[in-house]
This record gives sequence, C-alpha cells and structure tokens, in this order.
Amino acid sequence: MDCLLVLDKAEIPEEIEGFPSRIVRVSSAVIKKLSGLQSTESTEAIGLMRIPSSFFNLVGSQQVADCERWFPVAHRILVLDGIQDPGNLGTLVRSAMAFKWGGIFLLPGCCDPFNEKAIRASRGASFQLPIVCGSWFYLQALNRELQMKMLAGHPEIHEEMKPVLQLSEELADSFAHLPLCLVLGSEGRGLSEKSLRECELVSIPMAREFESLNVSVAGGIFLYMLQPRN
Repeated sequence: MDCLLVLDKAEIPEEIEGFPSRIVRVSSAVIKKLSGLQSTESTEAIGLMRIPSSFFNLVGSQQVADCERWFPVAHRILVLDGIQDPGNLGTLVRSAMAFKWGGIFLLPGCCDPFNEKAIRASRGASFQLPIVCGSWFYLQALNRELQMKMLAGHPEIHEEMKPVLQLSEELADSFAHLPLCLVLGSEGRGLSEKSLRECELVSIPMAREFESLNVSVAGGIFLYMLQPRN
C-alpha cells in the first residue's frame, strides 16, 4: 500500500501506528469522492494501492507467451469470457481465491478487474491472485504448454448440437488430477463461439424449468466442485 487516507476525525488504530506507508488525513467529502459509495458513514479509511506485479495485460501485445511467469501455480485457472458486470467479476475472483484456484485469465470483453466495484466485490483477492488479460492466442499457448483440459460452463439445452456433461461428484473426481481451465461466459450472450468450439461443455443440474443461474452463483458452484485436491 502506497498511502492510507484516514478520515480527519477518525482514530488511528494502534496496529497502524508503525505502518510503513504514508498516512494522510482527509475530509469526509474526499472519502466519499474516492470511495464511489453512496453512503460512507462507516468508511474511515481508504488505501491507495499499486496494480500488483502479478497482473499482466497482453491485449494488443506481441509478447511471447510466458505461462510460468503468469501463473506460478497453474493446476486450476478460471477463464472469464466477456464478463462485463464488475460485481460479478469481483465475486468470481474472490470465489477462485477461496477455493484455491491458481489464477484468472480474462478474455476480451471483460470489465477492468481493478474497477472500484470489482475490487470491493473481490474483497482484496484481486491483489492476491494472478490475473492475465489476453486473447485466445495466449490462452491456447497456455493450454499447449501445460496440457490443460478446457471446460466451459453452459446451460443444458436440448437443441444443442454439442454434448453437454452434467456436473457431479463423479465428473469432478475424473478431473481431479488434470490441470483445468474453466471458462465462464458473459451475463447476456453466454459463451463466445470460440469458447463453444474449443471447450467441453458442462452444466449444473437444476430442478424445475430454470435455464441458467447468475454467472457468479454458477461460477461459485463450479469452482467449489472442481477445486484442486491435496
């Protein structure tokens, strides 16, 4: 953390007294402006952070794929395909962190993972989990180098030409020792054509006539069921 902005009337906790970062007193108007919140009655401090070195933006880049540098632990990677709502994106990053996934790969069309709403929803996970923004060119390089199985969450639609597997304990067990990429599609249009072609499709079995779940809810179920096992 580069700087901690503290409300001018707030007490500084003892554990922060020896903090190496600079502490600056600010007014409630500054806190409200920087926080982006409608109500800041319970907000007494804001930290200014640098974008972490574990973030790689490869969009429009001609860099050689350096998969080991992107993801030091690449047994489980969550791939987001056009996720535009920052609350959903941040929640998925937080869930990936909670279930021990090794990183996040953002395909084109995703919102900024360091958007203020995404950061709040991630509860700090965006600063702890490797995040890479890139095209399918780089995702396929990752797949080739690490021999990852490509799965994608998809509703079970009977008219679908491609078979759709059902998520279950048995299916998760069959993938337990394989490195996986899990692709989740956008809130509106779902998976891109490229994701549909390149991945095996997996659905969450549901009762009644619901077609799909919110992407962050569905993602939490997939991330839990397919989490790495010791």
